[in-house]
Amino acid sequence: MAIPAYYSLIQRGSSGPDVALVQTWLNGIRDSCTWHAALTVDGRFGAKAEKAVREFQLRYGLAEDGKVGANTWNVLYARYTAKHGLTVPYPGIVLRSGSAGGCVRLVQQKLNAEGERLTTDGKFGTGTAAAVKRYQARHGLTADGTVGKATWEKLFPTA
Repeated sequence: MAIPAYYSLIQRGSSGPDVALVQTWLNGIRDSCTWHAALTVDGRFGAKAEKAVREFQLRYGLAEDGKVGANTWNVLYARYTAKHGLTVPYPGIVLRSGSAGGCVRLVQQKLNAEGERLTTDGKFGTGTAAAVKRYQARHGLTADGTVGKATWEKLFPTA
């Protein structure tokens, strides 16, 4: 499984599926590193997420700025996969038209591997929505053009 490629800086005020994925990763390594409270996976990067990132950065010798840049993204993913294997968990929020980021780009890449011809720009537009609907219809899912948990798990099976 490929890592969702780093897309853009995540910092206080950021929102979206990549933020939710970072929250999921931080929660996923938390029980072995009880230095922060469990985060609500809501896709909104606030004070608690910033504190958790700062503590993660401090623990792993990264520049402590509370922001998730490319280096923090990659180390966080590496720590998560070291514990959980090479899987990309459902980001915790539905991807839909208007969503953007590495999670969207990963979905686009997977859809292209299934025969679609999407631009892998990380922007969930009408073309991506239509490709998702076709994928859902082929796989017996509700063809609503959004990527929720069921669609994500069909795209990226863990077993």
